[in-house]
Amino acid sequence: MFVLYDNFASVAAQKVRLTLAEKGMQWQSVEINLRNGEVMRPDYLELNPRGVVPTLVHDGQVITESNVIIEYLEEWAPQPALRPEGALARARMRGWMRRMDDDIHRATGNISMAIYIRHAHLKKSQAERDAYFAAMPDAERAVRQQAAIALGLDAPAFAPSLRAFSVLVDEIDRAVAKQDWLCGDGFSLADIAAAPYILRLDMLAMDTLWSRGRRPAMARWWARVQARSCWSRVMHDAFPSAVREQMRQRGEEARARVADALGLK
Repeated sequence: MFVLYDNFASVAAQKVRLTLAEKGMQWQSVEINLRNGEVMRPDYLELNPRGVVPTLVHDGQVITESNVIIEYLEEWAPQPALRPEGALARARMRGWMRRMDDDIHRATGNISMAIYIRHAHLKKSQAERDAYFAAMPDAERAVRQQAAIALGLDAPAFAPSLRAFSVLVDEIDRAVAKQDWLCGDGFSLADIAAAPYILRLDMLAMDTLWSRGRRPAMARWWARVQARSCWSRVMHDAFPSAVREQMRQRGEEARARVADALGLK
């Protein structure tokens, strides 16, 4: 039995859901509300001391960190294979996975908070916000998020995070210029690791990074990702329609600032 402590909007949890679905595996999803601090509950912190999702429990054993989880699933159920053949291709796959963790995950949080999530926090009282961030195990993350709530698109981390994504989509465009997927001819954990982050850009109306003839290979890769048979069910449709509409609206409101920061026309 696989039990996934999940959140529909978590980019890290989306990697795990997509891997499970690609492998045709069954799992029980336990939805964790990120906005009200459920990840900071003592019982959840016993499972995941970092206070984040996802957490996978398999036959009573706890596995955390999304990239660790998806490699665990590949080891546990090696077919259909989501690792490419050969040492070099597998090294490149892990390089993409590391790239998402080291740079892009934080940038996604910064952009998402500044454009969209901050509005939910601003509806809370100051005392409620203070209590929420006081309970957060990662103090540095708490400081960044509070700055994004207070300053929105003027938060110090916003423009650098946009530039990090601009570099990423350039890298994807180059990687798939002569092959279908990031590590060759087969869909792999590298594509799974990257896809949720591009979905977040798309949902926040930042698809101008690869539309209108800009980065055409990247655009073709993204179309192939979205054409995967399980994509709509476990990724796009997991978001309530009202949430999708709100995210797009907030992204459209920020579009001019994004374009200006990245020199887009």
